[in-house]
Amino acid sequence: MSTSLVITEKVNAGGTSIEQSNTFSQSDENFVNVAASIANAQTDKLVVCSLDVSQIKAIFILSDQDLTLETNDGTTPDNTIALKAGIPYVWYTNKYQVLLLTVDVTALYLTNASGAAAAFKLVALLDATP
Repeated sequence: MSTSLVITEKVNAGGTSIEQSNTFSQSDENFVNVAASIANAQTDKLVVCSLDVSQIKAIFILSDQDLTLETNDGTTPDNTIALKAGIPYVWYTNKYQVLLLTVDVTALYLTNASGAAAAFKLVALLDATP
C-alpha cells in the first residue's frame, strides 16, 4: 500500500498569497512516526527512533514547547537541534537548506526546560531504494 506525505508551505503578505505543496509517496513501511510526551524538567528522555540519513526523503519535527533534541547519546550527541515551540523543523529532498541530521540515528534524547510538559512529534519518509 502506498501513502503520501504532503508538505505545504504558504505565505500571505500584503495581499499576496503564495502556496507550494510537495508530495512524496512511498509504501507504508517507509514511514517513521514518533510521538512522545516530555515532562517539564525532563533531561535526556530516551525516545526510540531509527533513521538512516541517506534514506530520508522528507522529515517534519514539531514540539509544542521548546525542546533540545539530541541524537544517539544524551551526553555526547552526534547532532543537536534546538526546537522552538510551535515552529516545525521541515526538510525534504531538494530543500535549499541542508539536513541537520548528519549521522544515522539510533535514538533520540529530548530535554525539556520550558516550564510545561511538551508534545513531541516526528514524521519521516525514507526512500526504499537509496
